[in-house]
Amino acid sequence: MTLDQYNDALKQIFSEQQSIAQLTAQLAMSGAANPTNPQFGQLMARQWSLIQQLAKLNTDMVLGIMAPKH
Repeated sequence: MTLDQYNDALKQIFSEQQSIAQLTAQLAMSGAANPTNPQFGQLMARQWSLIQQLAKLNTDMVLGIMAPKH
């Protein structure tokens, strides 16, 4: 993975997190942001998945796991 690929992956993750935040805010405004709402549960599961992707991405960069440059 190159630094540009890393930055692109971060942008995608942050963009999706922003979308999740907006949807969560909408649910909160309607009083539906609670664990009994399946849509809220799906949003939280997706957020957790993104956090895990971010952790792996950062770990890979710190450890220097990068593809050879062509």
